[in-house]
Amino acid sequence: MLQYSGVTSLANLQQLYDSSRFLDAFQQSSEYWKPSTSIQSLSIEELILGGRLAMRLGGWRLSRQLFRAAYARDPLNVRVRYFTSHARRRSSRLLDDLREFEANPDICSEDPEMQAAWFASHAVTWALLRDFTSAHQCLERAHSLRGREGWITSCESDVLGLEDRWNEALKCAELAWEINPGAPHAARSLSTSLLNLGHVQESAGRLAAASENSQSYEVVHLACWYQCALAETIDGDGRRRALGDALAFAERLPSLAPLADRNPRRFFSRIRLDIAELTDDHAEMERWAEEVRIPFYRRILANLRQNPTGRRVRLPFSRAMQKHEACLPTSLASALATLGEYLDPGVMASEITFGGTSENLTAGGVTPRVRR
Repeated sequence: MLQYSGVTSLANLQQLYDSSRFLDAFQQSSEYWKPSTSIQSLSIEELILGGRLAMRLGGWRLSRQLFRAAYARDPLNVRVRYFTSHARRRSSRLLDDLREFEANPDICSEDPEMQAAWFASHAVTWALLRDFTSAHQCLERAHSLRGREGWITSCESDVLGLEDRWNEALKCAELAWEINPGAPHAARSLSTSLLNLGHVQESAGRLAAASENSQSYEVVHLACWYQCALAETIDGDGRRRALGDALAFAERLPSLAPLADRNPRRFFSRIRLDIAELTDDHAEMERWAEEVRIPFYRRILANLRQNPTGRRVRLPFSRAMQKHEACLPTSLASALATLGEYLDPGVMASEITFGGTSENLTAGGVTPRVRR
């Protein structure tokens, strides 16, 4: 087994990873991240853990490189197949993967923990495809095995949320958070459940508390996003405080992602652009719009430059939660409600997306959760 920094073993690094202490794992494996490290010299387990940790540290492209190296070396290894599935999607089709798993669901029966993870992740995939019967069958199998209950319960929360069973989803999310406090997957499930139940302030507060000592840029980014969401619901000093907190979280993001490549850096710039827009800071909008390169914001800034003394007018609107395939209908319903007009987003969605969108029809555009 390769020794990191002379004393840290792979098992110790795995323990740090499982505790969401990603920066500690990075520091204790510093020798591993040097350009002189040869990928060919690493074992399969080292490639897998390296790929997982690189993702948590913002090294998205490096993570894919390590995962693809593991898959090229041992494509039949069940752990390799599980952790690399999202990284090799270009060379495979989601439905082919699902058929293969259905044909041999006991592919890793010698490792109950890994098999449980397979079933839990497939449950979310089936739920994304709106096959909730298969999703719950997978969850039942996952719970019957000796697996990581935090991950399984978080996946169950996501499945229930996709069914719009948000009260049940929250119960599962709370349990996942209790088992793995501070874990990115648990934070995501918990905050999503609270948001869809209308508890934006609670979600923002709990994520803010969790972010104080967090070593996860994902958790801190969620905290930042929910402060922005909270700011949109309030005015005055409360709004200013929420946006101030959001900015403080955003400023921490680069330090939590020491391996960040171009894509996560642009991801961080986007949240800074959102904060600048919410605070009406046109100079900051100019700065961060240049980073993210989104045509929509270029047009907004061009309009602002043409009318620099203009006053921002915020039109009233009715807030609504978007459900499956109802982005446009929900937006229209929210706007029309301010005029006293009622539109049922679900009815409109069913009429204009009959049979599903092209992404769902091909199933190639559906992306499962990144493996924990």
